[in-house]
Amino acid sequence: MELGSDNLVRTVLLTMQQRRIGFSVQQVNSVNAHHEVLYSECLPRLVKLDGTVVTPDEFMPALEASGNAPKLDRRMLNLAFDWLSNNASGSLGCNISTSNFSDAEHRAMLYDQLFRRRSLAPRLVLEIAESAPMAQQSCATELIQDIRRLGYRVAIDVFGDVFGTVFSTAEALFSMAVDIVKIDAFFVQLNRRPDADRLLHDMVELASCVTPTIVVEGIETYEQLALARVAGASHVQGYLLSEPTLSPIFREIGTLPRHLTPNAEPQLVEGIFRDGFVGTIPSSTEKSPRGVGLLKVGTQ
Repeated sequence: MELGSDNLVRTVLLTMQQRRIGFSVQQVNSVNAHHEVLYSECLPRLVKLDGTVVTPDEFMPALEASGNAPKLDRRMLNLAFDWLSNNASGSLGCNISTSNFSDAEHRAMLYDQLFRRRSLAPRLVLEIAESAPMAQQSCATELIQDIRRLGYRVAIDVFGDVFGTVFSTAEALFSMAVDIVKIDAFFVQLNRRPDADRLLHDMVELASCVTPTIVVEGIETYEQLALARVAGASHVQGYLLSEPTLSPIFREIGTLPRHLTPNAEPQLVEGIFRDGFVGTIPSSTEKSPRGVGLLKVGTQ
């Protein structure tokens, strides 16, 4: 999708408006028992009118820069909730842009959406990048704790991102209580360096001061898998054990409404929607503890 940033953002927003959005998944596996899945991360997929699938690498930077990332976050959360509502087992993870912490309106909309579907909280992990500006970290810390009180698990994503600094990374990590830390793939991809094992071990040791659940991302070879195990990680994520599909495995559809049958297969390939949603949704008159009226069904 080779477009200017403004045109790219408009195309993405139009695609979401037309319900041509879905997700693929990549599992987070136990480092020792690979068949054990902690959860599966939802990876956004936009489907163009000609059927071409567009991945986040192509549109997320422009969406973040334009301030529209929270709109995608909320749509992806709705998709995840719909999948969870129609599958009795399995957990998902959704990325939450740090743009959600930038102002009170974004924070309130995110919290109210999560509050409304809190019955599914134990099966959803919210992944938050640790690169939030220092000015936003106090707001992020408060919101994260409110989210965890609802029963959601929170993961710090891309921990140790090389574009940050060691000091800001450590400060961000220790400023909040989280359930999972995901170490940036950069550290495991240094496996050709003689000090690679020490560097990864140090990152895992630092993260383990906050939580025992440490995920090393970017695992593509058995050598990297062994490196993560020796470093003390509890879980890994990457193409070696779980290669996501390009096409979405679960998506919105913009066709006429259809209804779920009682004996629907547990693994849906397409989402079945009414006004953009599926499953049980509490009344729109419900109030969250923050006193913000919850949005009506179909308005997000």
